[in-house]
Amino acid sequence: MKNIKAMFGCLTVLAMISTGCTVTTSRSTNAGSPTPATKATTSGSPTAAKTLPASKIVPAPANWITMADDRKGYSFEVPEGTEHSIEHSNGIDVFIASTPAPTAVGVMVMAFKDPSLSKADLVKVATGGLEGLGAKNVKIGELTELSDDYSLGAYTALNSEGKPVRGKVLVATDVTDNYVMVIGSEEPEYKANEKVIDEIWGSFSMQSGGSSGKN
Repeated sequence: MKNIKAMFGCLTVLAMISTGCTVTTSRSTNAGSPTPATKATTSGSPTAAKTLPASKIVPAPANWITMADDRKGYSFEVPEGTEHSIEHSNGIDVFIASTPAPTAVGVMVMAFKDPSLSKADLVKVATGGLEGLGAKNVKIGELTELSDDYSLGAYTALNSEGKPVRGKVLVATDVTDNYVMVIGSEEPEYKANEKVIDEIWGSFSMQSGGSSGKN
């Protein structure tokens, strides 16, 4: 899990354990079909973005796999070869993943039940999750509502070595279930990996009806 350790510092508290939380994988040829998240723009006007030189862009991998937790009711896609581990503590499942070279992306997903929380409340959960991985000076920008179920924000922080990291936070509510995805990389590698980052969070889906569904 080299990449995510570089992002956040020591992950000894997130050793792989077996607690009945099972994430299954299946093969896919690309990042999957659009979800409510992918149908919205991620930040500002597309014309405002500056294009990276082609030599600096990390191409999205051709082969992707689906990470699915049927018990917690979510799934998303990552490049084939992604390493992951899971911890279950105090009713929260924490999924940690690191994508393979040449990408350098770390992913954290927290899934838990609490019907009283709003998407804005889940930003505090994201901050706590980053700090639990050794990050400091965590700043999460204003959320953009993608749908009734999903909102997206951007974050910056310093890892435990004092290096700047940058990424995106996807929060989702599903009746009684809550999901927080934090995904990013070290600042110098962020722009090159932004397409991969967007494809990962954009593939996230919940298995029931979202905030208006039944659970």
